[in-house]
Amino acid sequence: MATLTAERPSRGPARRLKTWTMTREALTIGFDAGDGFLGRLRGSDITRFRCGGRRFVSISHPDYVDHVLHEARLKYVKSNEYEPIRATAGINLLTDEGESWAAHRGTLNPTFARRHLNDLVDLMSDPIAQVTASMQPSAPFDMHQTMVEATLRVVANALFSQDFGPLVQSMDDLATRGLRRAEKLQRLGLWGLMPPPMYDALHWLAFSGVRMPPPLRDLQSITLALDRAVNAVIDQRLAHPTDGNDLLNVLLRADGGTWPRQRVRDEALTFMLAGHETTANAMSWFWYLMALHPEARARMVAEVDDVLGTRPPTADDLGRLPWTTACLQESQRYFSSVWIIARRAIADDVIDAHHIRRGTTVVIPIHHIHHDPRWWPDPEVFDPGRFLHGARDRPRSAYLPFGGGRRICIGQSFALMEMVLIAAIMSQRFAFDLAPGHRVELEATLTLRPKHGLHLIGSGR
Repeated sequence: MATLTAERPSRGPARRLKTWTMTREALTIGFDAGDGFLGRLRGSDITRFRCGGRRFVSISHPDYVDHVLHEARLKYVKSNEYEPIRATAGINLLTDEGESWAAHRGTLNPTFARRHLNDLVDLMSDPIAQVTASMQPSAPFDMHQTMVEATLRVVANALFSQDFGPLVQSMDDLATRGLRRAEKLQRLGLWGLMPPPMYDALHWLAFSGVRMPPPLRDLQSITLALDRAVNAVIDQRLAHPTDGNDLLNVLLRADGGTWPRQRVRDEALTFMLAGHETTANAMSWFWYLMALHPEARARMVAEVDDVLGTRPPTADDLGRLPWTTACLQESQRYFSSVWIIARRAIADDVIDAHHIRRGTTVVIPIHHIHHDPRWWPDPEVFDPGRFLHGARDRPRSAYLPFGGGRRICIGQSFALMEMVLIAAIMSQRFAFDLAPGHRVELEATLTLRPKHGLHLIGSGR
């Protein structure tokens, strides 16, 4: 048995508290966003539990989240749950720590400044328009696969000035299989059965040329396929240099061209994966919620028609689509692609009179915070009006689709710009409804994705 204990704070705002006892089975198979283990944590603000030899604390109050991500950030690092990513994608902005992370983040920050991203609107719009023009959605189709293709082509064009070609067709399968394998490794790590040195060994074995035994063989083949793809992009650029300022050139020229080839590879692979995976999931949930709420969709279509008509959007148009933007923000609240954040304490800490021992893993359940009625009245109601101007009276850490603190996702402005463009361009041509009989189910791997895809039927406009 594993006992969960919620503690009452001695000071500060009133907190909601509960205590549970969970079985080993629940810990093993129910560590998910909905009705499993983390689902049982609903209604508490700080909860301690153990799993194997590891100590965990779940924090669900924005004040507590602020403390970990902002005020006491130097006492926390990425948890062991990020080790499967490091084993595949290496050391990058997602997995790096300390001074190394700060230096590399500082170098790349200007690339993702809004003033620079405005120059990428045409590079984003073209592949979205191409995917939209190729659609014939009068019969049921999988919108999730379409979003994978669209977002991967946007990343390829806008950040790498490339067409990933055949990789586009296989990326959905590679990402899905890889995320599911990584999630299984995470569960082993949950019990302390996969300490960081084990991931280092797996990383070495994956690239050693030694064929790994099942079930690790499939993960090895996925890792090698992704590695070949991104190295091919780098090799092509080195063989045929360009004068452009896309992300790949930024990486190759960083700090006077002194970044090791491996670091360039690791960053490029991470941007390729993270740059399409989370956005593809976010857009899938967006179209799903739009199909469920035709009134919100009709208002979005009317806004797009009024602002754009039939012409392509420009950078100046993005600020003139507030309802479209609000619909996207609300869909990210309702189904956040990144549904959990985990940090490991590297020093003793105190959160509102609660002692956090060094080595404890602190879990931030984003999905639950986004559905807490204290910050989101009627949280199960889809209401984009929450995000319109003047409707933002809520704690800073009550909304975390891109994380928070200094380590907030560097690509958040890129992603939101991309999502507005996808919503606008596709809505100029089509309206989408749910395909009859299709079951939509949440799957919590490293991201929150539609387990069986998202089958929709489109009608031309």
